[in-house]
Amino acid sequence: MGFLSRFRKRSKNHSHAESAVCYEHLRTCRDVDSPSPVKGPDYTKQLPQRVLIRIFSFVCPHAEDNSYDTSEESMTKDGCMLCDMRDLAHCALVCKRWSLDADDLLYSNVRIDAVHYCELEVQLSAKRKRRSFFDKNGDPEDAPKARLALFMRTVRQSHGLGSMVRSLRMPYMMREASKSEIARTISVLPNLRYVDLPTGLFSDDPSCIALKQEIMARCSDIRRMNYRHGSEGTFSQLPGSQLWANLEMLELSGLQVESHILRFALGAFPNLRDLTLDDLPWFDDSTFAHSQTLPPFPAVQRLTLRDTPNVTASGLAAFFSLPANRKSLQSLTLSSTQVHPSTLHRILSVAPELRALSIIQEVSRSFPPGNVPPLASRSLELLHYEISSRAVSHGVPPVEGSYYSYLISSLTSNALPALRDLYVRDGRFPETLLLAPPPRLFGGGNGGPQFAGATLSQPLNVYSKGLDELEWNFTPYEPPSTGGRRDGTTRPVSLHDAQLGRSWGGDARKSVLVGNGFGGFLAVPADDGRPKSSGGWRRESRGDLWR
Repeated sequence: MGFLSRFRKRSKNHSHAESAVCYEHLRTCRDVDSPSPVKGPDYTKQLPQRVLIRIFSFVCPHAEDNSYDTSEESMTKDGCMLCDMRDLAHCALVCKRWSLDADDLLYSNVRIDAVHYCELEVQLSAKRKRRSFFDKNGDPEDAPKARLALFMRTVRQSHGLGSMVRSLRMPYMMREASKSEIARTISVLPNLRYVDLPTGLFSDDPSCIALKQEIMARCSDIRRMNYRHGSEGTFSQLPGSQLWANLEMLELSGLQVESHILRFALGAFPNLRDLTLDDLPWFDDSTFAHSQTLPPFPAVQRLTLRDTPNVTASGLAAFFSLPANRKSLQSLTLSSTQVHPSTLHRILSVAPELRALSIIQEVSRSFPPGNVPPLASRSLELLHYEISSRAVSHGVPPVEGSYYSYLISSLTSNALPALRDLYVRDGRFPETLLLAPPPRLFGGGNGGPQFAGATLSQPLNVYSKGLDELEWNFTPYEPPSTGGRRDGTTRPVSLHDAQLGRSWGGDARKSVLVGNGFGGFLAVPADDGRPKSSGGWRRESRGDLWR
């Protein structure tokens, strides 16, 4: 006992001495490295509160991210989000006035990232791998889980800070492995609008029942939710439950429910503005039809239909028959549906407010012959026209070529005056558009009307990508009617660092247009068969108008 007491006393004295040495070292470093405080008036006291908050928002940009994107979708391109959050926390420690405004930003949109996106992560990772004297074989510290535990302790001890939190984002692996910790955290976040959740919660996995019950009971202001195959029972209970009345974004994937249950469930969300229907083979045109006994199909701003093979242009025309739908819908995405590209003109003719249209379709036959009206819209600004086909015999032209000829005919008919961004899955489309106008306006038959001497009379940003390419190739078009000089000069026009958003595959390659002296364009030869560029101009595009 005497030996153990002496050892305990010695260890205690040693730890006190070590702490004193560390404190003395920190004090010396602060006195030597840190500048002495400047004496004088504090000019920040004269700044209005909104100006001070605006300054803090530049310290930590992601603190103002009020979207409902996941942690992976909302990552910033430059900088380290953990370091930005640390700097904002340091601002909150300066004075009481700064603390009130900085805390409001610091706890509004919280991110828990797995690593530092800077050189600091190398140093911290090395420190986490060090073994202690008592645990030499232990695993390294789980940094994101430790950060979640610290945040959970903070908001549970201070309900005022918990009420400030509007969104909580965390990496995929952590939200899959920390379900109980997430449940304890969101139980004190009554004003939470978005939170990254494990995938099992959307399909009523038994391991997520406690977490789902917690979010249903405590977080009544959720704005984004998913329902997937397996959650048909929970989805069927939505009508009359008054659950998440402020929901704005809803995604349904693989559900097996009747059409009338879908209509009643969608009617429970009066503020719904973004609806995604994915992998619903039973979903057909009758779901859009007007009924005296069912709630109307919701008037959303963004509608996405994927893998719904029974939806046709006639059903969407019925959707637009209601004035509320015509006025509200601004973005429409059609992927693997029964809406044929030759019937797109019917949709555009009844959608006066549509600004973004995306059609992703695999075709097996050529564009139907006959006088098909061109694509015409005065509001459309963004068009994704991604038509592809299966491989055909050698020497036989691909069938999607006739679809892109129809698109060029629609563009040169100048029926899309507001269009500024065009995405196509044809690597040769820019050259076809700029160098060789199509010989016929509509259809593919020999009896089609001739279309001689027509050109596109509006600026257009063309993003093209072949089936074997991973990145989008950016080619700008500036017609002679805009007053540009590209049509009468042989000097190359170059672009530099034209970029796309992450959802479209990263940076885009650039193309160079060279005038041929006769109002047309010549392609600059390149080693890989495509024109390239360097230096000059920068452009950014997310490839999507509504997020």
